[in-house]
Amino acid sequence: MIAKLVPQSRGDLPTEFVLEKLPMTLGRCDSATICLNDRWVSRLHCEIDLVDGSLIVRDLGSKHGTILNGTHTKQAELMPGDRLSVGMVTFEVVLIGATGNANDDSQELRKRRPR
Repeated sequence: MIAKLVPQSRGDLPTEFVLEKLPMTLGRCDSATICLNDRWVSRLHCEIDLVDGSLIVRDLGSKHGTILNGTHTKQAELMPGDRLSVGMVTFEVVLIGATGNANDDSQELRKRRPR
């Protein structure tokens, strides 16, 4: 399973971040996998990893928190269509196939967690 984060307000960000080599960190410092130039983002803000087949986001003790679908979270499963906010940047979680094409995996994942 490969997913990507698509920034909802682009600014100076790329159009997408493919989550292939996990774990990946989001933060303000250069050592973060995804570096965000935002004063509301901690140096190492959160981490995304694949755990038992599920994509998990975990807050790394950030000052302003990691927000998933409008709710602060310490750790949560990411699902297609989720909105992940880190500082002032909001990403949409999009599931893509191993070849980079959308596939039926997103439908299967949606069934696992009620909205």
